Order: sequence, then structure tokens, then C-alpha cells
Amino acid sequence: MASINLEHLRVVRDDRLLLAIDDLEVPDGELLVVIGPSGAGKTTLLRAIAGLDEVTSGSISFDGVDITTVATRDRGVAMVFQESSLFPFMNVRRNVAFPLEIRKTPKDEIDSRVEAEARVLAIEHLLAKQPGQLGAGHQQLAEAARALVRVPQVFLMDEPLARLDAQLRVEMRREFRLLQQGYNVTTVFVTNDQQDAMVMADRVAVLRDGWIQQLGPPLSLYREPASKFVAQFIGSPPMQFVPAQLTVDAPGFWVTCGPFRIRAWSPGLAGGPETVEIGIRAEDIVEDPGGTEVEIGSGYYVGSHGFAQIRLTPDHWVEMRTPGIPPAPGTITRVRMRHVHVFDPRTGRAIGHLDDSDG
Repeated sequence: MASINLEHLRVVRDDRLLLAIDDLEVPDGELLVVIGPSGAGKTTLLRAIAGLDEVTSGSISFDGVDITTVATRDRGVAMVFQESSLFPFMNVRRNVAFPLEIRKTPKDEIDSRVEAEARVLAIEHLLAKQPGQLGAGHQQLAEAARALVRVPQVFLMDEPLARLDAQLRVEMRREFRLLQQGYNVTTVFVTNDQQDAMVMADRVAVLRDGWIQQLGPPLSLYREPASKFVAQFIGSPPMQFVPAQLTVDAPGFWVTCGPFRIRAWSPGLAGGPETVEIGIRAEDIVEDPGGTEVEIGSGYYVGSHGFAQIRLTPDHWVEMRTPGIPPAPGTITRVRMRHVHVFDPRTGRAIGHLDDSDG
């Protein structure tokens, strides 16, 4: 296994910057999830690490060894893609064995390694089947077996769960995470789904227009997003944004949004604009008899909890999470905001993360 280092990496095509990574280290054994919108450069990053795309400048190193110009076949990387790349004319056993066959590995060793991978991934009973006879989840496990039978230094996964239904996706997140931990293989996992990031990642990199917007553990990005852009990608349902007023009350500040006045001490607010945007997550608005009075709007129940609209200002409704069936529309209740994020609307950057309002 190997650590990955990218330094001053640029990928430019037809005068368009596709990727710009100044300094990124993925330690040996880490699972890094890369998330971002379509066109952010996620797949370009994987292809650059794999040697499938030529880099314009900068360097890629594995365990301190520069492999920027090394051929893909000699990098020790394995990839799993969104679309199945299993050979339809080979059964699963032959598909898994194929990387070893082309390296002219002795047959006895091929057989033992294929059997070993099949046992680890619990697909022994599928080795004689053709890819077309497998469900989507088993196809992905067969893909993983074929990738890992080579004992790669680095495992690259390009949206491998994208074509799975919701329930199977939950199961496969667990399978891939256990697999990665069991092999302790350095893994870069690309996805559009923030739940993949929250469940699987050691760290998350949020990518936009080829640049990393924020890098850190999932919980860190959830609790302290660096920008509105990051906040929109981490957390479900997404963070909600509402205009608010910032006033100085030395030595601190007040953030005012409709009937809510939030006492703030964050030094990042100094020099901020008078009009800011606050970001609120549905789970951070809680009913409190001593809180601020609000009107309930429409709501819905999802089985374990509910969601209800509340009016923050005459023009802005936001969603709060309820522990059970939400109150009927028109109900008056009292709530408090236990965590609020403050953003500069001029830049979209976070300037404060506040805990517990006075309501």
C-alpha cells in the first residue's frame, strides 16, 4: 500500500483548467472521498492519479516516489467504475483472474488468489456465473475482486454506487468500507452523494471547478463548513439560508433574523457586512418552551421523524425536524436555534459558527 502526494498539480485541456491541486496528501490506508458537482474535476483527479490523463504540470508521488510519467500498468493502481467493465463473455472467475493472466502469473497462484478474493467478498457461489446473470451489487463486488486480486498500492473508485437503488446503496457502502479497512488499502472514492461521504470517509475533499474548497473529516465539514458551497454538499436535508442583520455590541455581536436575536462572540464577524446570511440545518431548530414563538406551516412525516416549515420572517420559511408527526399548519409553537452558521453574502465564505441562541 502507499501514500499519495499531489503537488502543484494542473490539468489543462483546450485552454480550460480542469484540475488545480496545490498540495494534497492521502496517507497510507486512508479512504478519501472526493465530492462535488458534475464537472468539478473529480474523475479528472482519479484519471490523473491512475495515469490515464496526462498532467500539464506538477507531480504525483506514491510513498515519496515520483510516478508522474510512469505508465498506468506500472503504477500499482486499481480502478472500479460506475458502469460495469466486466467482460460479458467471461464468467466471474475468469474476470477476476484476468489481471493475473495477462501478467503470466502461474495458474496455481491465480486459482488460489481468485478463491481468496471470492471468500473475502462472499462471491464464491458466483464464480461460475456470467456477468449478465448478476445483480448490480454483485457486479460491483466482482469488479472489486478483480481490482484487488492484483494487490494494488492504490484503489480508485469512480462513483461505483451511482447505479444502485437506495437500499442496495446503503448495503454496498458498508461492504466497500469494510473491504477497504480489511485490506488497509489507500483509497480515493469519487461520488456525487454526500451520504457516501458521511458514512464512508476518513476525510472528505469538496471539489469545485477543479479546486479543493475544503478538506477534512466529515464531521468537521458538517459542523464548520468553510463556505455556503460546502454547506450545500454536506448534510441532509441541505442547509437553509436566510438574510440576517449583524450589529456590533462590544465585546460581541448580535445576529438578528426576524424575531430571533443570536448573541455572537466569533472573532470572524469583526469587519463583516451589516447584512449577512445565516445557514440553519433542520435538525438544529428544536422546540423549546422558553424559545421564540413561530408559526408552523406545511409538514410531512417520514416514519422515524417529521419535518415542518416554520416562518422566520414574512418572506422566509425554513424547515425544522420534529421527533414525531409534525404539528398541524397554523400551530404556534416556540423554538430555539442551537447552531447557526454565518456567511458573508459577498463571498459566500463562512465568518462564524454560533452555538445556542438566546431565542
